[in-house]
Amino acid sequence: MLHHQLVPFSVQSSWVPNPNRESFRLFFEMVLKAKPQALSPSIQALKELIEGDTVLTFLANNAFQQNGNIIEAHQATKDVPIPRIPDLETLLHAFNTILSMAPQYINDDLVGLPFSALVVGIDATLGGSTLFRLPMFNEKMKAILNEWAIFLDTPSSASGFTIDGKQWLSPTAKHQYEFDLWEKDSPTLPYWRSWDSFFTRKFLDSAKSRPIASPETNQVVICPNDGSLFCWQPQVKRKDVFWLKDMPYSLEDIFSSSVPEEDATIKQYKLAEMFEGGYVFQTYLNPYNFHRWWVPVNGEVLFDPIVIPGCFFSKVVLPDYGGATTASTPYLAEANARGLVVFKTEDYGYVCCIPLGMSEVSTVQFDEGIKQGAKVNKGDEMGMFHYGGSSFVVIYQNLPDKQLIFMDGDGNYYPQQPPPPGSSAGASNYNTNIGSQIGQWYSKCE
Repeated sequence: MLHHQLVPFSVQSSWVPNPNRESFRLFFEMVLKAKPQALSPSIQALKELIEGDTVLTFLANNAFQQNGNIIEAHQATKDVPIPRIPDLETLLHAFNTILSMAPQYINDDLVGLPFSALVVGIDATLGGSTLFRLPMFNEKMKAILNEWAIFLDTPSSASGFTIDGKQWLSPTAKHQYEFDLWEKDSPTLPYWRSWDSFFTRKFLDSAKSRPIASPETNQVVICPNDGSLFCWQPQVKRKDVFWLKDMPYSLEDIFSSSVPEEDATIKQYKLAEMFEGGYVFQTYLNPYNFHRWWVPVNGEVLFDPIVIPGCFFSKVVLPDYGGATTASTPYLAEANARGLVVFKTEDYGYVCCIPLGMSEVSTVQFDEGIKQGAKVNKGDEMGMFHYGGSSFVVIYQNLPDKQLIFMDGDGNYYPQQPPPPGSSAGASNYNTNIGSQIGQWYSKCE
C-alpha cells in the first residue's frame, strides 16, 4: 500500500515548470491576457453545459471563489504563482487560446501541459475537484482535447521546430530528447511536419537504441514503454478503497468502464478475478520519452483492445500546484482515460497492459495488428500515445508455482516505491527503457 505522506504535493515529471520558475507566471500572463476570440464549438458546448445546469454552475462558481481564497490566503506567492480565474468566461477564453498553441518552451522551461497548468488553482478546490470528476464534464472536455489533437497534427503546430537553437531545437531541448536518435520527416527544418509527428517519432535504429532483453523467453520480464518507475505492488486486491493517506490498486475499479460494451468484455473474461493477488508495475513518462509501446511477451492477444473513457484533471493528492497529477499516479489507473489489452502466454499466465492518460495527455491508439487471437512476440509494435498518456501500468497474474521478482538486467532490485522525481528531466533514478528487463520469474521451490 502506498502512503500519501511519502508522495509530495508537487511531484515533478517535467511536463510543466517547477512552480517557482518565472516561466510559469509568464505562461499565465500570455494565456489570460490574450485577446478573446469567438469560442470554438467544443468550448461553446462546455459553456452551455455548465450554464444550463444549476449544480454545475454552483460547482464552477465555488471553484472560482475558492481560487480567489487560495490566492488571498497567500498560498499563491512568487514561488507558487497560482493564476486567478475569477469566472467561467475567463477559464473558457483561456482554453480557447490554448487550442491553437502547441507545447512550448518559455525561458528554456517546457510548458507541456498548458490546460493542466491553467487549472492548478481550480482543481485544488472542492468545487473544482468535484466538477472535474463528473462524466458529463469529462465528455465535453474530451471533445475539446480532441479538437486540440487535430491542431497538433497540422503544420502550424510545428512552429517550435522552425528555428535552430530555439524552442524544441534549443540546445536544452535537443539534449533532453536526444535529437540524433530519431527518424525525421525531413532532413531540413522543421524536421517533423507537425507536433504529433514529433511526439510519435521512431528510433533510427531501435535494435541499437532499445534492444529487447531475452526475446526468446517470457521468464525475463521486459518493460513495454520508456519511462521511470513510480511504484510496484504485489498481492493486488480485487477491491480496495482510496483513503486520504493511501493509494492502493483496486482491480474492480481498474477493470471497469462506463461504456456497456467495454464493461461486458471485461466481465466476460473476469479480469478482476484473473489478476487478483497478482503484481502491478507502474511507470510514468516524461515529455522527452519514446511514446510508443511494444508487446512485452511472446503470446496471443486475448480480446480486441479497448479504450476506456475517464477523467482528465481529477487528482487525489491535493493541492498539486506543480505536479501535473503525477503524485496521484496510482489513483489515475482507475479514474482516468486508459487503454486495456491482455496477452495470454503458454508458460507465464496472463499479462495486462494499460496505457494510461494523465491530464490532457489522454489519447491512446493500439496498433492495427493487436487483434483478438493475434500471435505476438516481445518487441512487436503495440501502440502509441498521440500526445496522450503519460503513465503505463502492467499487471501480472499470481502464479501458484512461480514468483515474480522486479529487478533490472544487472540484478539490481527495484524499490517498491522509489523517491519521487525532482530533476529537470522529470525522471527518477529508476529509468525503465522499453524492451529492457524489469523482472524475472522464479520457481517458488528455489
